[in-house]
Amino acid sequence: MNTNDMPKLATWQQDFVDQFLTQQNSKSLLVAAAGTGKTMTALYAANKLLNQGKVDSLLVISDRLVLRDQWSHFAKRYGLDLETSLERHLGRHGVSATLQSLRKKEAEETIEEAARARRWFIVADDPAYETRSLVTLVDKMLSFNDHSRALFISRHVPNGLSVDAEFRFRSEIILERSIIQAPETEIRIARFAPSFSLLRHLQNGLGAIDGLPWREFEKLIAMLLEKDGYVVELMKGTKDGGVDVVAVKDLGPNGYFKALWQAKKQALTNKVGISVVRELADTRQEFGASKGIIVTSSYLTSGALERINRDKYLLGKVDRDDLDVWVRRTLYGEKDS
Repeated sequence: MNTNDMPKLATWQQDFVDQFLTQQNSKSLLVAAAGTGKTMTALYAANKLLNQGKVDSLLVISDRLVLRDQWSHFAKRYGLDLETSLERHLGRHGVSATLQSLRKKEAEETIEEAARARRWFIVADDPAYETRSLVTLVDKMLSFNDHSRALFISRHVPNGLSVDAEFRFRSEIILERSIIQAPETEIRIARFAPSFSLLRHLQNGLGAIDGLPWREFEKLIAMLLEKDGYVVELMKGTKDGGVDVVAVKDLGPNGYFKALWQAKKQALTNKVGISVVRELADTRQEFGASKGIIVTSSYLTSGALERINRDKYLLGKVDRDDLDVWVRRTLYGEKDS
């Protein structure tokens, strides 16, 4: 895919890509806050490396099946078709695989064969929990081909990781109301917090939600979900309905919970009707998600509420009252009443 057709990068993302592409380091580390776009930044860099003929294939290593599949899904936006097994490494662009699958004894021969056959751009996704195993695997692949490169991406600098180049863009911390209002801290926070302007807007009063443009409202929902521990995909952003945010959470022994969120930014007097709920119900079923949730800056009609209550295990809602509580809890740590 031509990079002109790809989503536009934020300034820090473009700065990273520009620096990364001019360097020849075998191992690099990108550190940025959760939800700021490390995945898309890495895929943009991968697309550029492939198009410039600097590498032959992309290998993304993550620690969960849901992340493996998400990488494969997101890669399509950048014109990259990723297989889910290294045994099919001669596929068009590369592979998205789990660390667990690559650590199996029977995978050793395949890894060596693949590493020797091609120049790989290896993206190691957030190695915070299995740093040693991930680094060992990446080093092994790099040892078989001097022209391969690796990029570790993480929310913080992992212990025990040695790299040739480090790109650190800090992490975002939501501060208490009294601190975030202090003028002397505002510039420092704004510089390193991509969503600071949005948080600052809301901090001025919950009524500020009404002043948000519809796209900023969708970004707010994505940010709130990230702070609640979800892996979030903010969709492209159009006004013609559909899913605005996809949120996934690992529930441990209970498996994965995937929710499709539809954000309806509208005046308090303009309630969300039954047709919107029906549309989301159909979309949830089509995509096989655990739940479809309407989140709105207003309220729902009685018919819409009745449908959601009827299918409460498949559908949900966050109306204006729920949203105000959610924002207060996230910004200031206030408990739900």
